[in-house]
Amino acid sequence: MKRNLYSCLVLVTLFFACGKSENADIKDPGTNPSNPVTSKPDSATIVIIGSSTAAGMGASPADSSWVNRLKLATKENKRILTYYNLGIVGLTTFQGVPKSFSKSGRPATDTLHNITAALSFRPSLVIMSYPTNDVANDYTDDEILDNFKEMARLLDSAKVQYIIFGTQPRNFPDAAHRTRLKTLNDKMVSVYGNHFSNVYDTLTAEDGTIKATLAYGDGIHLNNAGHNILYHKIADHAVFQGVIK
Repeated sequence: MKRNLYSCLVLVTLFFACGKSENADIKDPGTNPSNPVTSKPDSATIVIIGSSTAAGMGASPADSSWVNRLKLATKENKRILTYYNLGIVGLTTFQGVPKSFSKSGRPATDTLHNITAALSFRPSLVIMSYPTNDVANDYTDDEILDNFKEMARLLDSAKVQYIIFGTQPRNFPDAAHRTRLKTLNDKMVSVYGNHFSNVYDTLTAEDGTIKATLAYGDGIHLNNAGHNILYHKIADHAVFQGVIK
């Protein structure tokens, strides 16, 4: 009898020891970007891709950037939110598209910061922000719209929600480039509808430059007040609200 009881205790101990060993290397969702875990039903993953404004340029301190304001404002959200910001300085939509969509004579896709990288986090929402660099590099409207179309196609295929920021004003010395930003923005409004965030009109002075009260001072980026406008545009967006609730 004692021998049987002892055998049972040994088996129980081994069972729990094995169970502990198997779970020892399991990481929380999002702690390993190279092997992300699917979000739980009561959580959502939000990924931002884009250029310097998404990266926080012009905001000081860093907490004043639109992305960090968004994180802070939703910190106590009932549904747990995890953010990944892949935005870096200088990127264009050509670096945001998947590698298979790269074009000869244009910048190669950035596989660490493009739409494919964003999808690797298995997000609930992707926010795209490429406001002026494409126009600054004289890429055509058709090229830019094709790039957005491809990124949106992948998101639709993956059944991932998305928001696309429109263009922003930039203090180009020539009126032609400033006008192109407005023209491209108008085209994007008509194409993306409910997935679009129109910030151009709010940020732009009559001559197509950045409003003085919102300008960082380099002719390209927004100051804290400008970043605050971008934050509210996303925070109040119907797509964003649908994801976080």
